[in-house]
Amino acid sequence: MKSKTLMSLAAAVALVVPSAGITTANGAAGLYVFGDINGDGTVDATDASAVLAAYASISSGQDSPLYTYQESAADVNGDGFVDAVDASMILSYYAYASVSEEEAVFSDFLEQHGMKQKPSDEDNGGEHNTPSPVAAQPELVQAPAVGGAEYTLPRIDSEYADMFWIGDSRTVGLSYNVAIDYLGEIGVGIALLNRNHDSICQIRNKTVVFNLGVNDLHNIRAYLNWYNSLPDEFLDTNKVIVLSVNPCSGTYQRLNSGIEDFNNTMKDGLDSRITFLDSYGYLNWKGFSTGDGLHYTSGTYIDIYNFVNDSINNETVSE
Repeated sequence: MKSKTLMSLAAAVALVVPSAGITTANGAAGLYVFGDINGDGTVDATDASAVLAAYASISSGQDSPLYTYQESAADVNGDGFVDAVDASMILSYYAYASVSEEEAVFSDFLEQHGMKQKPSDEDNGGEHNTPSPVAAQPELVQAPAVGGAEYTLPRIDSEYADMFWIGDSRTVGLSYNVAIDYLGEIGVGIALLNRNHDSICQIRNKTVVFNLGVNDLHNIRAYLNWYNSLPDEFLDTNKVIVLSVNPCSGTYQRLNSGIEDFNNTMKDGLDSRITFLDSYGYLNWKGFSTGDGLHYTSGTYIDIYNFVNDSINNETVSE
């Protein structure tokens, strides 16, 4: 089955980092471990999700749902803010620790990526000092020259109400930069589709964008079977788009060969009623930037959204 292509162009390890002393809101001394928001002894996707939830609340003018000690644990880069950068570093560590054959220490991981943790009171001789963080600069991946070709992105249109996204942390990250409707979860893969199969199949009269695969590239056949077994009523009443898995950089650049294999297999195997959209090729053509090699900066997330929105609106299709 030949799909049409729009051409608009395991578990986290236990932490071995020292805890640091803080003063809680009621003045009692407490302990926290950097990145371990829920205090279960590991730094994982659950902690990143808690950081993103707090960031969303703070950004909308609401109070943070975190206690003081949790906010201290959440501010992993020590810049005094709990935001998407902290969540991104936690996710990056979690992904690394899940596949690393060696014990992954969060503090070492942060320093390897250009960020230093806040010193503890004990390290400061009992004095609490404001840290001077060394912030990692976003990594810019330069686009290769493409014969003088030019692609002009349209203005962003976050009011495209008929679009619904389904995806992993990259979709969650997109939602913090563009007002999308979405079903998303950090650190997931095909399991998200399996758990929500019945609800997804009830969607009607939408452009449904699936943005998954980077967390379980080996499950390509499971993805194909899931997409191609979607009921006729779903495929016939929605515009269904499978977004290519987008590229990585830095320490995650090693994933790109597997990503390319995943995308090629997906493109050739999808039902003809499903559109495969090659955002991977577009980002490599245009250039993209990341904060950790895996998750994108605000500008790149907006570029991805613009690319999808432009492709849908222009309807330039090649069989």
